[in-house]
Amino acid sequence: MDLKKLKMHELISLRNEIEGLIHSYEDGYLYFCSVRQFGSVWEEKPSSLYSLKELCGKYNGDNGIVDVYTNNPNLEFPEMEFYNYGDVMFIKSEYDYREWIKHTKTKNLIKDVTQQLDQWDKSKRLPFEYRPSFAPHWTREDVSKWVTEFENTKWDFVEPRSMKKE
Repeated sequence: MDLKKLKMHELISLRNEIEGLIHSYEDGYLYFCSVRQFGSVWEEKPSSLYSLKELCGKYNGDNGIVDVYTNNPNLEFPEMEFYNYGDVMFIKSEYDYREWIKHTKTKNLIKDVTQQLDQWDKSKRLPFEYRPSFAPHWTREDVSKWVTEFENTKWDFVEPRSMKKE
């Protein structure tokens, strides 16, 4: 195919089709990316190493950070030419990743709410200007219920391990 003979709209159409094929290509591995940018956090799911490299290049530390969770064991090798400013973690499966996230978020919620409640209890002895403006939304009973549920849950996930060479 001689591309020089194509008209501009044909070239643009061809470029768009090729870009679509590149971005929809699936290499068979899982990639879950937690993107952090200026206080916002969201999840991206690239479908291939190429898409992952593009995402990590876009958020390279200056304008955001990408934490990568993958079952692609090849990212440990320098030959893959994969570099990332954020974490790169190996996961066994999507189930393990989702359960680990749920476990971590629940554990952090219990810790944070307990600290808020402790701070609120201590604030009664402080001068008015040093007291928190609002009472905590949750109660100690809520935390007690969460702790019981957390302890009674069978957490059977494999925790992600770092793939970065220190």
